[in-house]
Amino acid sequence: MGLRKLSFIVSQEMAGARLDEFLATLLPPALGEILSKAKIRKLIVAGAVYLNRNRVRIASKTLIANAHVEVYVDLAKLKNDAVSTKDQKFTMSKERVLFEDEFLIVVDKPPGLPTQPTVDEARNNLYEAVKGFISKRDKINQPYLGIHQRLDRDTSGVILFTKSTVANAPLAQAFASHQVSKVYQAIVSCPKYDLPTNPWIIENYLGRIRANKGKQAKYTAVNEQGDFAQTEFSLLEAYKTILLIQAKPKTGRTHQIRVHLSEQGMPIIGDSLYGGRTSKTIPRMMLHAYKLTFLHPITKKEVTITSNLPEDFKRCLV
Repeated sequence: MGLRKLSFIVSQEMAGARLDEFLATLLPPALGEILSKAKIRKLIVAGAVYLNRNRVRIASKTLIANAHVEVYVDLAKLKNDAVSTKDQKFTMSKERVLFEDEFLIVVDKPPGLPTQPTVDEARNNLYEAVKGFISKRDKINQPYLGIHQRLDRDTSGVILFTKSTVANAPLAQAFASHQVSKVYQAIVSCPKYDLPTNPWIIENYLGRIRANKGKQAKYTAVNEQGDFAQTEFSLLEAYKTILLIQAKPKTGRTHQIRVHLSEQGMPIIGDSLYGGRTSKTIPRMMLHAYKLTFLHPITKKEVTITSNLPEDFKRCLV
């Protein structure tokens, strides 16, 4: 069955209804499945719903007549999106805050935690953890928190959120125009052949591989109809069977660093999706968002935030 796209037009009778109420009325019969309101709200928050071709994450959004609502649903995933046994329990604390002011909060993300909500309302995620932390600390019932970047569940390190809508437009523009500098560190398997001249750049086009139902999406280099991707790599340290690599993505494609390293014969260890070796001593995919540099959207001053390598990362380098 896979991913399905469903489209609805808001009737005069449904005008004024909340988005989640609208979908609770029309989505279950369209799918032929019973869906709880909680799962419908999670679909919205997870970014699977578009209003007049713009993604909307506000479940309480009021609809007007003749508005166009699109929903993307993977029914198999929706029905079977249980809490992963690999997910880590996490409670947000002040020690995780790397930078904060009136407009922004930058957090040190642990591995084993999704960045944003999934369709399973029982699953912990960083977005809700940070919102809950701010709500409890500042005694705000529903604090605003905007997502501008995402890290894979097993990737650790620096991740930025906005605390005010006034910061959204300039920050979104900075990310879209590649004015935000990101630096990652990864532990990879030694290549079969000699390393390229240090540093080196990989640039190509990436496309999604059609996956079987219920399987995780995977990407590869393609000759046409792909998205341009460029990453600058450098070798930081060499060990007997592994290397510590630094990666500076110049574009922001899904799985970009993982694909570029894998297809050069040095997959990230723990990354089974792209051929990385796994073992009991490799706790997860060893990729860490080490540094983020950007112009503050309000003050226009340059801000650089770093995150120290986590302990599980250091243990793999011993």
